[in-house]
Formats: sequence, C-alpha cells, structure tokens
Amino acid sequence: MIQKIFILWASWNVWRELVRQIYKNDSTKNHANPSQIVWIANSKKYIFDSRWISIELLEKVSKSKDEANKVFDTFWTKINKLTDLLEVVNKQWLNWEVVFADVTAGKDELLKFHKKLISDTQNFLVTANKNPISLYSMSDFKYLTAYNGRYDTNTTVMWWAWVLNFVDERVDRIVDKIEKIEWMFSWTLGYIMSELEKLEKPFSVIVREAKEKWYTEPNPWDDLNWVDVARKLIILARYAWYNVEMKDVEIKPLISEKYSKFEWEEFLKSIKREDELFNKKVLSANEQGEVLRYVWEMNCTWKKVTLKVWIKSIPKNSDLWTLEWTSNLALVETGILKSPLPHVIKSRWAWLEVTAWAVRVGIAKMLPNNIKTR
Repeated sequence: MIQKIFILWASWNVWRELVRQIYKNDSTKNHANPSQIVWIANSKKYIFDSRWISIELLEKVSKSKDEANKVFDTFWTKINKLTDLLEVVNKQWLNWEVVFADVTAGKDELLKFHKKLISDTQNFLVTANKNPISLYSMSDFKYLTAYNGRYDTNTTVMWWAWVLNFVDERVDRIVDKIEKIEWMFSWTLGYIMSELEKLEKPFSVIVREAKEKWYTEPNPWDDLNWVDVARKLIILARYAWYNVEMKDVEIKPLISEKYSKFEWEEFLKSIKREDELFNKKVLSANEQGEVLRYVWEMNCTWKKVTLKVWIKSIPKNSDLWTLEWTSNLALVETGILKSPLPHVIKSRWAWLEVTAWAVRVGIAKMLPNNIKTR
C-alpha cells in the first residue's frame, strides 16, 4: 500500500532534505513500503496531487529556496488557514491515508492544526516541531500524545539518541520512576563549551566560527538563549509524567537576554564584552580540575520536580566531563538505575540528514501494512 505524505515547510533546510530523502529512497517502485508526497506547502501556499507529485517537480523545489518559491508561484493554491488543509483531505476521500510531517517552528496555529487533525480526522502526524507539546498547557500535551500510533513526537528531542523512548518505556510500561536527568543535548552549546576549555580562542570568536560551520541557527541567539533548551526539558519531564510548565524551569542563561536585540555583526561585537568573563570561568574550573558544561537538570522527589538550566563546573569522574565537540549525552537515574551507575545515553549531533531520517522513521511506523524491506 502506498503511503501518502503531506510535508509542511517552515524550516527550509530540513524540509528540502526530507523531500529529497523521500523521493530518492521511499518512492521507488521496488520499495516494500513506498511513500508518495502528495502535498507540499510553505506558510502561504500549497501544491497538491491526489496521486503523487512528480519526481521532476520535487527535484525543482528542492534545488533552492528561490526555485521552490517560483514553483509555488506557478502551481499554487492559497492557504487561508492551516486547518483548511484538513478539509481537502475529506473532500478527496483520503481519511486514514495521509501522514502529515510538521517540520515548521509554528506556534498557535500549529497547535490548533495538530489538535484538529487528531480530533476531526483519522489521519496521522509526525512532528519535529517542539512548540505544540511544550509551550502550551499540560492538558494540551496530554490531549495530543494520548493518540498512540497517530501522533509521533520522538523527533522533537533527539530521536536518534532514543531518549523519549527510554523515558516512556520506564514510566509507562514497567513503572520505573524517573528520578533525575542531567544532560547536554545542544550541539551548538556543546561545541562552544568544549572549544572554550582549550583556552585558545575567546568566546565571541568561537560563536562566529560555530555559525560559519553551520553549527548554529541562522541567528545564533536562537541557540544561545534558553528557549530551545527549556522546551526539550519540558517535553522530557512531561513524558516522565510530571505536570510542568515553562514557568517552572529555572534558567541561568549562558549570556544575557539584552543581546537578543542585535543583528548578526552587531551581535558579535556586543558579545565581546563576555570574552573576559568566560575566560575567567574556564580558568577557575581548570584550577579545580573541572570543566564547564551548560547542563539541563531534572530532579524529582516525592514532593516535587525541579527543572534547571545552568553553567555547571563538572568534575573528572562525571560522564559529562568526557563530552566534547558536538556530541550529546544524558545521565538518567530511575528507581532501579541509580547513581553511581546511572543509565548513559550518548549520541552524535542532529544534523539535517539525521533529522529528516528520524521523521521518515516516524512515517514508516505509521504504515498500515508495514513490510520488512528484506
């Protein structure tokens, strides 16, 4: 059976990579579980073909963002609101047949879209968008994630490291309470901190090099602020069955929010003020035989759960001490797996190909007649 796919576009690079991987790997005639892209959409327009969009057209839209916009301007239908797309599903008699892939960074409209898709249709959704399950209430989170098999969120928090799966299995399947998690799951912050400890370059230069190497978002502030870190922490805590909101996260930011108002070059000039401070912090940690890490921490007792994001000086006997460059690592303690031997999850960073691949895995799990490829 052919799986029909609708890809929502906001994050261009991930969207393009996902389109390429699907038409090159999953749309082939000899694939045991062929997937066909029948919809592609940017924020204002969509292209739809109830059979499938041709490989030739998909190749065009994945060449460049400018080329994609030209194609949309030629073959487009206007989107008034995202939920209108679900009406097309019904009119085309495609209920139960479509997997939507959300690789946007949308907020209010996307939450409404996710909830309406789940409640008013029988279709499926795989999301790499953290916002609907982290920025809103715990009741919204429960509503969406209650639909097991139709709503896949694993790509939101390092799917390839199997973190959400580990937490979900312990809490939901064998009732092994999550008691503590210490982790670093930001390849940008990991790179910056590991470069700082070498004492070879100042903080502002390391940030510039990180952007030039594509280790950051187009606006590096999006990596250096606390929002992305806090969203992941909220999602993980909620999967561990803790009733938490964004306001519950105690944040000690890497740098002050005052830098958020600056554009790129001005941003780099302004953060030079932090160079001396970071140098002193690294030297102080070195004197104690420790290194600095930007750590996300969840501690759970029978009374409450505390969520904290902060710069922490890590001793040499910690697994976090060994972390370097853009790797990611989590230390998880449960009712059974306790310190000094917590469960250790380590993985590489989330580059574009891996994110797109993880979304494809989520799609494959939703195939009604999934046949092993060999």
